[in-house]
Amino acid sequence: MSTTLYRKYRPQLFSEVVGQKHIITTLENALTLGRVGQAYLLTGPHGTGKTTIARLFAKAINCSERKKNSPEPCNKCQHCLLMAEGRSLDIIEIDAASHTGVDNIRELRETVNLPPTLGSHKIYIIDEVHMLSIGAWNALLKTLEEPPAHVIFIFATTALHKVPDTIISRCQRFDLARFPVTLIVHKLTKIAKQEKLKIDAGALEMIALTAEGGMRDAESLLTQIASLEVSPITEDVIIEILGTTKKENVVSLLRLIANSDLYPSLAFVRTLAQDGVDLAIFCGIFLHYLRDLLLVSADPKNGPNVLENLTDEQKSVLLELATQFTPDAVVRMLEYIQVAQVESKTAVIPELPLEIAIVKILSQKNTEDSHTSLPMKPTTSKPSQTFITSLASDGDEQKKVQPKTPIKTEPETSTISTPDITHHSSIINHQSPNIDLDTVKKHWQAILNTAKKLNASLTLALSTARPVETTGTTVTIAVKYPFHKERLDAPANQLTLANAFDTILQSKTRIRIVVEDALAESTPETKSSAPKTINPLVSQAIDILGGTLVQEN
Repeated sequence: MSTTLYRKYRPQLFSEVVGQKHIITTLENALTLGRVGQAYLLTGPHGTGKTTIARLFAKAINCSERKKNSPEPCNKCQHCLLMAEGRSLDIIEIDAASHTGVDNIRELRETVNLPPTLGSHKIYIIDEVHMLSIGAWNALLKTLEEPPAHVIFIFATTALHKVPDTIISRCQRFDLARFPVTLIVHKLTKIAKQEKLKIDAGALEMIALTAEGGMRDAESLLTQIASLEVSPITEDVIIEILGTTKKENVVSLLRLIANSDLYPSLAFVRTLAQDGVDLAIFCGIFLHYLRDLLLVSADPKNGPNVLENLTDEQKSVLLELATQFTPDAVVRMLEYIQVAQVESKTAVIPELPLEIAIVKILSQKNTEDSHTSLPMKPTTSKPSQTFITSLASDGDEQKKVQPKTPIKTEPETSTISTPDITHHSSIINHQSPNIDLDTVKKHWQAILNTAKKLNASLTLALSTARPVETTGTTVTIAVKYPFHKERLDAPANQLTLANAFDTILQSKTRIRIVVEDALAESTPETKSSAPKTINPLVSQAIDILGGTLVQEN
């Protein structure tokens, strides 16, 4: 293809501009009413039409055959024709990225007083203006403060924060937004029709999603794909070329998350990475889908009607997922996936940011599920110890909040002999009955989720924990590694565990932590057959990678 599509189909009239309606309307009114200013600043992400709008506005200003009360250039007069060919002497385009110095701006100042050769104004379009040096800005400021009547400046930038306030305050500023997927698909459809390309609607949507709101990027991608001369262009072709993914993969991952399947979710992400999927693009598609899900979960009756670009089958899937995710849950997923999308672009392990996001999402989801599935405890006028600990856990591991009741501990004499803690709750006034091991096991997941909610830093230490024995009101919890035991033996963390048991079982509880190897050695019938203690890192590697440890005789 001899000409890139974004150049071939660049708008030549205001009516051809897609999106940015508020900006186009303002500029059209300025042209119609004859109230054109002397300095404009267009800001926004790349590919959103800054240069296109600047050129179109400049052409309309100097058009000699523009109709009265109309903003549209004629595209027939000498000025419009020279502009289309890039030979107009009255429209000076400067790339600030390569003309950053004071000398470049001094040259501009020397020529700015010269009158236009053909049109009514001399118009300077300075692209990526934030790249100018401080000296160049200072040299330009004087001209910008008192420009000749025949001069108009149009600045464009993708980094507004790098433009000095003294410049911004002297310009009419317009912020361009990224294009919605529907608008990009609409324009790509028109281009494909004119270029006689056979391309599926799903393929066009995939291109639009990959472009991340940039019209120029979408048109460039379509140019790249069309040059391969594949016909018809299907969704599978786009996936192979761009390393993107189908929406069905997003739905599959959401269903795993809805079922709280952590390992299958992480394995799913790993499979995507092994299949060559660009996970930054996947996260972008995930975000678009979550946005649709948010609308449907917020209003299942009317939400699907807003999503006109979806088929009935796609709307049905959204309605199904909306029964499993509340709007709050969708918002939290949006927050985590948005972070993953940004970090995946530069991560050493591209799938890691998405995996971390999934772990965080499921951690919160499991905690909420455990709270909603349990009966509410009776309350009194006094604040409960659980509430106090919750407040403390919002800071740095309960540093500033001290429990009102003292913590009783016993000195540690061996691996098995560990500190016990008696939990006194202000909302329990009765004598707690003995705790049954089966009851603890039945509610163990809820207890874990509550403890992690009270203190998220315990997640790793509790990852291998399991209840192994109950004696009266004392619960013995076994962990795999000594450093997990040390972590859980800390008084503040013992209090957290006691509060978790109190919340779920409504009983005062004494907590005892042991290491599994030591527990096995202390049991006579298992002492002779107990395996040798191995390095914790080796155990973790076996858990992650699979396999068994072979011991020599």
